[in-house]
Amino acid sequence: MGSQKLLLVTLFLLAFASSAQGYDFFYFVQQWPGSYCNTNNQRCCYPIYGKPPSGFGIHGLWPNYNRPPYGAYPQNCYSNSIPIMSNRQVSGLVPNLQTNWPSWTCPRSDSSNFWQHEWTKHGTCSEAVLSQYDYFRVSLQFKQSTNILQCLITAGILPNGRYYTLASVTAAIEKCIRHTIYVKCNIDKWGHDQLYEVYTCINKSGTMLIDCPVLPTPTCLSFWIRFPSF
Repeated sequence: MGSQKLLLVTLFLLAFASSAQGYDFFYFVQQWPGSYCNTNNQRCCYPIYGKPPSGFGIHGLWPNYNRPPYGAYPQNCYSNSIPIMSNRQVSGLVPNLQTNWPSWTCPRSDSSNFWQHEWTKHGTCSEAVLSQYDYFRVSLQFKQSTNILQCLITAGILPNGRYYTLASVTAAIEKCIRHTIYVKCNIDKWGHDQLYEVYTCINKSGTMLIDCPVLPTPTCLSFWIRFPSF
């Protein structure tokens, strides 16, 4: 009887692990460092290798569901994945990662803990499709093809501390990349909404941009949002 119970538990865990790795699309999330740093509740430090070029940095590539319960997503999927990121696996990408996927947390770091966190929480849930190397390669590829800062500058929306309408920011990016997106705000030290992150969406195989099938809960509560300098 004990062995039968053990077998049932094992089968249940395997089924759960398998279902946990199912997903429907990716959120590809980029963050504006000026808004990450310009808040009351967190400190901001440059990486140990210096300040990266001004631009939106990668936050993560996140597998998501396009089905109820909306807002839920797979995470920490270890059934067939190794949760530890191998520096050897991504060694050829490191200079590019340092430029485009920096960590702004304190104390200063080489950003590898940030990459490790994103791989462990999100990347392991897509390993059936994207290897560890491909998870980071694809992220860098879409960072290059969705130049969010240039999209905004082309539309006259500059990181100069001024306020722009949420609608104009969204429209400028959507016109540029030709797909629906989501803009996330955070609150600056004066209590104002500011442009913090941009969510674009990628198909399940990680090969092309798509219209976002599900959008997160709105976080920009004001008509006007600030675009701080950095």
